[in-house]
Formats: sequence, structure tokens, C-alpha cells
Amino acid sequence: MNFSTITLGCKVNLYETEALVEFLEQRGWQYEKDRTDVDVVIINTCTVTATSDQKSRQMIHKAKRNNPHNIVVAMGCFVQTHMEDALNIADIIVGTSDRLKIYDLVTDYQKNNEKINHVNILENFIEYEEMKLTRLTTHTRGFVKIQDGCENFCSYCLIPYARGKIKSRKPEDVIGEIEQLIMFGTKEIILSGINTGTYGQDLGNINLAKLIKLIMEKTSINRLRLSSIEVMEVTDELLNIMKKYQNRIANHLHIPLQGGNDKTLMRMKRKYLTDDYRKLIFKIRNLFPDIAITTDCLAGFVCETEEEFMQTKKFVEEIHFANMHIFPYSRRKGTAADSMDGHLDSQIIKNRTKELLVLAAKMKNEYDQKFVGKTVKVLFEQKKGQYYTGHSSNYLEIYCMYKDNTILNEVKECKITRFEKGKLYATIEGEA
Repeated sequence: MNFSTITLGCKVNLYETEALVEFLEQRGWQYEKDRTDVDVVIINTCTVTATSDQKSRQMIHKAKRNNPHNIVVAMGCFVQTHMEDALNIADIIVGTSDRLKIYDLVTDYQKNNEKINHVNILENFIEYEEMKLTRLTTHTRGFVKIQDGCENFCSYCLIPYARGKIKSRKPEDVIGEIEQLIMFGTKEIILSGINTGTYGQDLGNINLAKLIKLIMEKTSINRLRLSSIEVMEVTDELLNIMKKYQNRIANHLHIPLQGGNDKTLMRMKRKYLTDDYRKLIFKIRNLFPDIAITTDCLAGFVCETEEEFMQTKKFVEEIHFANMHIFPYSRRKGTAADSMDGHLDSQIIKNRTKELLVLAAKMKNEYDQKFVGKTVKVLFEQKKGQYYTGHSSNYLEIYCMYKDNTILNEVKECKITRFEKGKLYATIEGEA
């Protein structure tokens, strides 16, 4: 069998796709990147926004249309929450559990030529589903999934219904995978999960800070980066570990804000208020003055008044993020927000999204410009035009000229020489 994959959504989805690719290759299947004339197309779907749902439907339709004779498998969050929609289009559907069963399900489909629904009830799956990587096939930096599930039930979000309860991976399995990736040359690992900061709550004898300490002690990873982590999970213990190993842990935290005023946060059913967020950022910056604090923010949430929106803008400016992901609020059937009164006109949501995007771009430029003249360590990842590009510990994207591609997947000390049209350019220290 030869197969291709399409992945939508977050880092966790990227990880799960790579793990599935490796699993299928070990069983004799041939992975064909960016090809449609294959026996099997696997689409890993997303449901974080209404746009994600639409893209998931479109991708499944497109896979079926491009080659009506191949087997189309849809899996992931959209499938878990929109089972009937997915089954109407795809030949085989799998939700957010039992992904490795795809090998057997395709065999069954070939025998019977009948659609297969393998979407499980998540309440029956309370243990972490082990999907592991030994090498990277589709990108340079290594994602390692350590956790699945979310129990926050924010009023706008479907993910707890798509992913179920918190499920943490055994620390020895995390360590083993990181060691394997290091052996294949991986220089940076990103710890990812659906709600990463809750790691260990179901295991009882470990938490995220202790896991990171183990990784620092037991592996030689050059740089460890955390994916998104909630305000409530950034503990003093975690910050102390980051401080102790600051030469190997990325100087970067992505802490979702979502709403910049208390009334909006309460309607969103977030578990903190703006002052909690402010105090945490103040504490973090006292420990790490140059740290990149990045965030997510929803624009145009239910009942948001003009005054509340202005308060959000003011708060965002006060925190002064290094970068922001701005999402227009989209209505999600099955969430608490869907049944609230006071949904805003779509044009108001679009306008507020644009305003936040402009503010985010301004703050990013201001953050980046502070580093002109400074020296940073850069892991080079790809070539863009005549420049090689990579990221620093605090997630600055750096552009640099070099003689050949031996620079790729190497860490170099670079002096940032200029900021031009939103980009940082550097020279490599000690080299012409």
C-alpha cells in the first residue's frame, strides 16, 4: 500500500500524523508525500474553529474527488465531534483514539468494501494512547506529545468534547522518545499536548516541572521548548526549573489570554482574571527579562461591548506580547457560548480581529527590534530564497546568508545586524 497524509490544526495533530506515518511504514506501507495517486489518503482533521470544520470537510471532499478509487480515511477532532458529516464523505472514520487501528481498518475495508465507523466513546478511553516517533519525516524540530485531553470546558471551545479527559504519557516513554530523536540528530524538542500544563495530574506522582527536570538530567537535548501552557499551570516550581536550565530550555512561553477584560473572561469561563495574568507575567519577566511571551486572543466574543473591547486592547498593549495569534470568535454548536444571548454581527467581529492583528504586528516589530546588535543562538531549519532561516531560544526568526546547506539543523551564534520590513538579519559570529 502507498499512502499520503494531510494534517490540519495544532502541533499535537502534526505529531500524531508523524507517529502514524512511522507506524504504517514499519508494517510495509510506502509513504508518498504530496501525492494524490495513492492507495490511501489519511486526513487528520481539526475542529478548533468553524473555519477548521470547513477546511476539514473540504480536504476530505478534495481527497475523494482527486482520486475516487483511493481509500479516504478521516481521523481526529472534527471526526470525533462531527461523526455523521465525516462518514458521509470518507470511507473510514476514526476519532481521537485508536488511530493505530487504521492499518487493520483499511484491510477490513478492502475485504468488504463497506464504510467503517471506528469513532469511540471517549469516556471509555482514560489512558494515554501511546503513539511514538523514532525519527522525523516532515519537519526539522521535533514535537514530542506528552499529554492528551482537556477538562477546562471554556464556554467557546469544543476540544474537551473532541479529546476527552486528561491523559498523561509515562515519563519513561517521553524520555525514551527524546533519546531516540537525539540519536537521529534532532537539536530541539517541543513538548506538546492538548493541555500541556496539566501533565501528570492523572498519574499522581509527577507533574510538568518534574518531567522537564528528568529530561534535563537524563538526555542531552540541546534545546527544549514548551508549547502552549495555561496561566494556572505556570507554577513557581516550573519557573525555577526553567531558570536552573535556562541555557537548554527555550526563553519562550506561550500563555493563552483569550480575553483582555474580566467580564469577557468570566463569560468565557476562563479560570483567571486579568490581574492574575498581569501578576504572572510580571513574575516571569523578573526572572527572564528578554523572554518571548506569546499568546492567543479571541476577537468579538459573545456580548463584548465596545468598552470591553477597548479594555482588551489596552490590556494587550500593557502586557506587550512578543507575538499573538488572533482568532475571530466562531459559534460552535454544543458549547455553552452557543446558547448565550448577544452574539455580535460578523462585521463587528471582523473589524475587531483586524484591529487586534494590527496591534499584534506593531508589538512584534517592537519586540524584534530590541535585539538588533545582540548575539543569539540560532537553530537553522530551512532555506528561504537566498537566506537560511532559523529560530533563537526566544523564538526570533533569523535570516542569514551562508555558503551551503551544511548549516541546516545546526546551532550557530549569530549577531543580529538589522531589522528590515519585519525581518531580522544576522551574520554568523566568527565567520566571514
